[in-house]
Amino acid sequence: MKTTVLSPVEAHAWDAYDRARLAVQRMKAGPTSEVGSPSAYWSEELGLIDYMADATPLIVRKLRHHAFWITGLRAYDYRVQDDAKRELFETRFRALESLGGRDLVVPEPEALGGFGYRIDGGLHNLDTLKFQEVLTGMRLAGFLDALKAETRPVIVEIGGGWGGLAYQLKTLIPHALYVIVDLPELFLFSSVYLSAMLPHTKQVFWGADENATTAWRDADVVYVPNTQAEAMAGFGPSLVLNVASFQEMTGEQVEAYAALAALARCPKLYSLNRDRSRYNSQLTNVREVLGRHYRLRDITVLDTDYTKAMKKPSRKKRPDDAPPVDDDLSYRHVAGELG
Repeated sequence: MKTTVLSPVEAHAWDAYDRARLAVQRMKAGPTSEVGSPSAYWSEELGLIDYMADATPLIVRKLRHHAFWITGLRAYDYRVQDDAKRELFETRFRALESLGGRDLVVPEPEALGGFGYRIDGGLHNLDTLKFQEVLTGMRLAGFLDALKAETRPVIVEIGGGWGGLAYQLKTLIPHALYVIVDLPELFLFSSVYLSAMLPHTKQVFWGADENATTAWRDADVVYVPNTQAEAMAGFGPSLVLNVASFQEMTGEQVEAYAALAALARCPKLYSLNRDRSRYNSQLTNVREVLGRHYRLRDITVLDTDYTKAMKKPSRKKRPDDAPPVDDDLSYRHVAGELG
């Protein structure tokens, strides 16, 4: 049998996967809560990644390719030479760079199967573009630079997916405590990715590590299962953040998360979501639910959302007097402040 030879980064990722697998098993055997059961949409999605519970080194070394089941992005799409799509992509990239600042550009690492168009020497794909858009929106809202100025900001991301946004924010604000609240199965992606890309950080699994209730105080990243989401109040969050996953939850779950953030006296909330997903019948309207707990304002970034990046060019910014978009299926940047 041929032995798989791993690079140092891949070997670190494999060790991290081994730890994450045990942690996820403990989390899933633990208590549940009102926000614990995944929506019908996510129940189906979890069935597509069940093989990650028994992954191999070959899977881990190409982890970003397997995140397809989370994001729908394929490495292949960036290998095919399509100059028209690349040009549209770079047009949006440059618009965001101009609007948010060059310092918000964080390329995707090449390790673990990183992929994308090579721009200014770094890899960029629809995920990195989405994260760049979120960072730009956070800066326009006045949130990002306020976080950077804090001595020890606590960022809680609900639904961290494969860990891409966490990587970008920890790169920009390394002194932040980053808390990811998610379905335990997703930690087989995010914790492995972040452990490999940020190898000198301390990572803690809430509900799985015996000393988690004290170890988090000097940690860099904490993984909290959604079944214990109420723990987020104890971290004293500076910001609660959600990108494209509120729209996939039930209305009761979005309500519970917003209520937990408010109960924790978290001063800021940021959301990039559709008001509803066409595939999710268990949710009415994201902004309506969040607005019960936070004073909301829409943040204008570009004239179209990130899913249109390779479909038509974008202006740098919609005019301030432009009429609001009423389509429930359009992504909206929303900044919330505690009343």
